[in-house]
Amino acid sequence: MKLQARTPRVNILKKVRVDGIWKLLPVVTEPNGKLKDKVRVNGTVEVHPEGSYYIEWWEGSKRKREAVPNRDQVLHHANRKALLLQAAHAGMLDRLADVAETTKTATAKRRLDATIESYLEDVKPPQREPKTYAAYKYALNLFREGCAKTYVHQIDRQDLLGFIRTQYGLGCGARTAYNRANIIVQFLKLQGIKGLLHKRDWPEYVESIRKIYETDELRALFASCNPEERVRYLFFVLTGERDKEVRFTCWKDIDFRRRTVRVTAKLHLGFKPKNKEEREIPVPETLLTALKEHKQRQHDPNPYNLVFPTEQGRPDKNFESKLKKIARRARLNCGICLSRHGNRCSEGPYCSNWFLHKFRHTYATVNLEGNVCSIRKLQEWLGHKDLASTMAYLKYVGGNDLHERLNNGELAGLAIGTIVEQSTRNAGSATVQ
Repeated sequence: MKLQARTPRVNILKKVRVDGIWKLLPVVTEPNGKLKDKVRVNGTVEVHPEGSYYIEWWEGSKRKREAVPNRDQVLHHANRKALLLQAAHAGMLDRLADVAETTKTATAKRRLDATIESYLEDVKPPQREPKTYAAYKYALNLFREGCAKTYVHQIDRQDLLGFIRTQYGLGCGARTAYNRANIIVQFLKLQGIKGLLHKRDWPEYVESIRKIYETDELRALFASCNPEERVRYLFFVLTGERDKEVRFTCWKDIDFRRRTVRVTAKLHLGFKPKNKEEREIPVPETLLTALKEHKQRQHDPNPYNLVFPTEQGRPDKNFESKLKKIARRARLNCGICLSRHGNRCSEGPYCSNWFLHKFRHTYATVNLEGNVCSIRKLQEWLGHKDLASTMAYLKYVGGNDLHERLNNGELAGLAIGTIVEQSTRNAGSATVQ
């Protein structure tokens, strides 16, 4: 987008994803001059909420670009650069320092509350998932309520340390305190404030073991399921899909010929895959057979052609609570845990050992242990953005012959020899006595 005639050499661009490739494209403004994530793609105006904004200008024969993380600041940065270029072009170099100083002062005087509101407006769904947005909003509002500073530029390390201590005071664990502090740090980074926390300042938490379901547990669970329940949770454990992905799976996502299940966007239902990428997962024949039988049994209204709809044909948000009820029915509750809401496992369907994401952990771990696929192929099936997320499962994988190799290893032989030697010594002592 070219600004006004007085600033002919400043353009606003946005880096967006088109056909799987990130491209810098010209921005299209609204009639009122505001930005609404519109870009021009091959002559057509499209809305692209993903990506980052840039301003572009020329200095002589050299093209320059500068990223602008905050959408609300794009026009401000473009106009500032235009003023500087205009002054330089007109030979008014003596005014450059004044313009820069004025801009710096205006930026520094941003109020904390207004800046947070502007940031939250930028990350509202569909820019971020509703659950992610809720976490951002809660953490930022907590910070705003507890911070005594009026302006963003006044925030220092002590404010962040005080926020972390507040999380502990609310009863949060180290992991929650870390995640919320990270939200504040990322917010401040977008405002140009970096490096406030030292490495030792961050909460230290223990990385928990990725729990999986044992085969006997799953057999007991499925034995207590009716046919609809059985195929639903078989789908979880045999695809490794997330709760929301299963919730929005349609029959068109099941390819019986290719023996695959797809995770695809459902814009009419407000669903898009995590990391904005669709994927395909191969599944065993047993699941496909169960799905065919399940489809034949469906008679309730199903306007969205969902595989596992509610009785009213809507996406079902209660898969986890239904799972806990089945676990209690199967007498699989541990009987000792207490939920974060104060519900006792011994008194109802609240057992913390039964949750949907545990199916995903099971899927990943068992496929790695059985050498079903490579770590990179598993990354693709799970829909992980980076390999590090998938490699976390390697810590809990031993392989089917692990204990056989351990028992036959050199260290085990050393232990056996030591035990036999000690037993012989003890037997000799008893004979002498």
